[in-house]
Parts: sequence; structure tokens; C-alpha cells
Amino acid sequence: MLGRLLFFIIIVSSCSKQKDFDQIKISGHAGMGLEILNSVYHANSKEAIEMAVAIEGSDGVEMDVQLSKDNQLWLFHDSNLSNETNGDKRVNQLTSAELSAIHYTSFHKEKLAKFNDLNLDILKGKDIYLDIRHYNECDKQMVNKQAFIDALLASPALQDPTINVHVILATEYWIEDFLNNGFNVYQEIYDENKCISAINSHPNISGIVIKNKVISKEKIQEVHNQDKKVIIFEIRSPKGIRTAFKKYPDALITDDIRATLIEKY
Repeated sequence: MLGRLLFFIIIVSSCSKQKDFDQIKISGHAGMGLEILNSVYHANSKEAIEMAVAIEGSDGVEMDVQLSKDNQLWLFHDSNLSNETNGDKRVNQLTSAELSAIHYTSFHKEKLAKFNDLNLDILKGKDIYLDIRHYNECDKQMVNKQAFIDALLASPALQDPTINVHVILATEYWIEDFLNNGFNVYQEIYDENKCISAINSHPNISGIVIKNKVISKEKIQEVHNQDKKVIIFEIRSPKGIRTAFKKYPDALITDDIRATLIEKY
């Protein structure tokens, strides 16, 4: 009798958790995660992105987008190509022909990925978050904003209505121009106390993106009260995953997509 009771409690608890977290979407951070140990493939590689969206239960993927010297969109996280690739200089200093010869120094030596070369078929119905790398470390100034906008608008992914493309901007100075060009914009915030002021400054943004460790459940509810969404990122440990879920954001961009999906279901 006691065994049956315990079984019933476990089932009810499991169903309750699934219902509680059912509306929270899960996407991979730069593919399968920025920490290389969490992925077979390197972050922002074509292979890692394809793997992330292919996992059952995955809602999408985040990727870091930079503009090349010839105004093409390339996926890379760091400022310097010498970090984890066989190249040097920076993405914005090289042409697409030069970037196509560069590969990561990880086990599989994946080639640097061009955004327009991604397989659109596997992205259909998915949420694609583009973290726009707007700053030119070499010149210590922002890159060409209009060139970035034009390149995005011309990309096949942005022209496919079945792909849900979202833009993440860390600089508020680009927000209105992206909004005016029809982009679905999220602003990256570094301090939870600035969430509401950011929304008030740009009322047409879809919401905010913020690190798990710097936002509380109460602040997320406050943002929801403004009819805006909250996306949490920098989620790596099992404890961090559980903590993030219990804050009830709209989406998680996680560095361990498999563990996050297990916790959700």
C-alpha cells in the first residue's frame, strides 16, 4: 500500500513539474553550449547548430553573428580568431574567401560557419537567436550598423517566414533602427534594475535577455507585467538549470541542452 502511495506521489509530482515548465522554451547556446566539454562539436560551428536543433524537445538555437570585411555574416564568438582557430586577426578584418579557409583547433577541426550556409530545412519552425556582435575591437568603435542590417535582411533565413528569427542587441543605440526594419528585438541587460527602464526606453522590443545569476523571479514577473518576455542565458550546472526554471522565464538559452530538457520533462 505504501509503495503504491509513493508511486502515485512521484507520478503527480512529475506531471506537475511538466505542466509548470511546459511553456518555457529551450534553445542551445551557440549550438550545444559555449563550454566545449558540453558538445561534440565546437560552439557556433555548423555541426553544433545542426545537432542542437535536431535534439527532440529543442526549440531552437542561439548563435553569435559577426560581419566580415566584405559585409557577409559569419558565426564566431570571440574578438580574435587566434582564440580557438588556426586563423589570426578578426572577422571584420578578413574577406569571406579568407574566412572560409579558417577552421577551429578543436578535435573535429570544424570550419568557420557562414550564416547563409546553414541548412534552412532544419531551422524551420525553430527559434533562432542572433547575438549581434556590434563592436569592432580593432578600431575600438561600432561596426557599420546599416551594413549589418542590410546583410541580415538579405539572408535566406530572414526571408523564410517559417523560421522565427530574433535579434539580440547589447547596445541600445541600434535598437530603434533594427525595430524600424522589422526585426524582432531583444535587448541584453546586465543589471536586473535596468530591465524596466530599458523597456520604457524602447517599448517596442519583444523583451530582454539576461544572465541567470543576475535576475530574480520577482523581477521576471515585473517584466511580464509589462507584457514583455524574459530570456535567461549562461546556464551550465544542474543547480543553475533548476534555479532558472523556477524563475519561470519565457525561454532558456542553455549550455547543456540535454540536461535542461531532462529537467523540463
